[in-house]
Amino acid sequence: METQALFNDEVILDHIEDDWARVFVVSQRDDSDSRGYPGWVPLKLLTDRPTSYPPVTATVRVAVKIAKLYNTNDEPIMGLSLGTILSQTGIEGDKIAVVTPLGDGYIDRSAIVLPYVGQNAGETMVQMARQFLGMRYLWGGISAYGFDCSGLVYTMHRVLGFDIPRDADDQHAGGMPVAPEAILPGDLVFFAYDHGAGFVHHVGMYIGNGQMIESRTPGKTVDIASLTEPKFADEFAGFRRYWR
Repeated sequence: METQALFNDEVILDHIEDDWARVFVVSQRDDSDSRGYPGWVPLKLLTDRPTSYPPVTATVRVAVKIAKLYNTNDEPIMGLSLGTILSQTGIEGDKIAVVTPLGDGYIDRSAIVLPYVGQNAGETMVQMARQFLGMRYLWGGISAYGFDCSGLVYTMHRVLGFDIPRDADDQHAGGMPVAPEAILPGDLVFFAYDHGAGFVHHVGMYIGNGQMIESRTPGKTVDIASLTEPKFADEFAGFRRYWR
């Protein structure tokens, strides 16, 4: 698995081979192609009909781990991961009307309310990330079902509406460089081979007190680590800030 595409993510269809489609995930920036993150998805997961979008009043983002998507009969039909982006068409009581590739639907209004709010966006992302402590590492994961290192920080930014690249090396190439004495919770911490001078292979999110939250490696879980841990101290490659 290269990455995950969340429900309602737009993809550019490149070509089809048997039951698979090669696509580019538009919302996930990658330096290999300007169209988005490349990969293959089962053809059955793509909508097979045009989607008609009525006037949209807002774009909403799922801010809880898993939100229910209801059909027009108020029946739950699937779960939507944290970070799912939908077009809102109205509000009906405690539900938000949305349009999806499956047609009109509803989500609970509470599903788009941030359960954690810090003094700024950086602190809010840290608090959101903490709820996943102990969750298994998942290579290519960007959802509440599992994260890889760059997927964890990508999704925390995505929920708050900050557009950052998908992978750690691309994330390191962008953003605003931050000096060590100016780092704040929510800033990204990068690590590279060759004592920090080579290819960037890992990223965590600074949480304060010389620590970061990270989805460490296959076989491990989301945890909190010290930046002075020998492996990290030897491979430190810099800080970047995307939040404002």
